[in-house]
Amino acid sequence: MKFGQAHASAPTKINTHLQEGVEVNGEMRFTEILKVDARLSGTVISEQGCLLVSEQGHVQAAIEAGYIEVFGTVEGNIRAKHKVEIHSGGRVYGDIFTPVLNIEPGAIFDGTCHMAEANRKEGTSKQSDRATEPAAGIDQKPAVAL
Repeated sequence: MKFGQAHASAPTKINTHLQEGVEVNGEMRFTEILKVDARLSGTVISEQGCLLVSEQGHVQAAIEAGYIEVFGTVEGNIRAKHKVEIHSGGRVYGDIFTPVLNIEPGAIFDGTCHMAEANRKEGTSKQSDRATEPAAGIDQKPAVAL
């Protein structure tokens, strides 16, 4: 399922890699790409970066990032500035706030999704916004692949 389109390109350089066997509790801040093969709990924050949760990765945290790709497990709410992708085998248990969502067959998503334009202002009437937004997937460019 694909909706909307990404408005910026995703980072491409992995600066941080939490390998299997590592367990981190607390607040994690990063810039480019954070690849998680480990257990991470607490809060994960990045202004424009990409959180990549691998098949072995288990994140139990509130997440705010530019992009989020899930191959493993995420428990907690996700706020993505640009895009969330849940790949086959990936599991997300929590609410998602993002302008672009891609869920592959075989993925699990248990929560609610709130999709809005990245530049939509808080408090704007949802009905009036929907009347001016193009229908998802019609005459739009495909989402940026990560």
